[in-house]
Amino acid sequence: MFLRGKVHSETQRVLDYRDLPAILRHLKGEKVLITRKMPGEFSYPDVIHIWVTRVRHPQAVEPTNLHVIEQRVWDSLSRGTRNVILDAFEYLLLENGLERTLRFVGKLRDMALISDANFYVTVSGGIDNRVLTMLKRIVE
Repeated sequence: MFLRGKVHSETQRVLDYRDLPAILRHLKGEKVLITRKMPGEFSYPDVIHIWVTRVRHPQAVEPTNLHVIEQRVWDSLSRGTRNVILDAFEYLLLENGLERTLRFVGKLRDMALISDANFYVTVSGGIDNRVLTMLKRIVE
């Protein structure tokens, strides 16, 4: 069942996007956050922010440059980061299509597993049930 509210267990990996602040507070250690939110919208010192947008900015990554996001996540995991949170799933889905986005999510999950890190994806309630089921199978 799609989680609404608090982070209930460590096995739940696909979470409601409105729970992001609680997730960031709950998780211990450094976190990589892949998000549409601008840098500075979060006041968490232990968050490595990857801003996904088409806006030209030194801290931004274009949503179609998935390899750049992967490299930044891998670099952080190699330095000991223990949590990866994908908070831009729907945006990446729109920009890259379903198959490419799900492959990307699977790759992030595998990188987290190899590094003994946690991997979470936040989504909205408007996501198609078929897509949500596929996403959960990949992530959980």
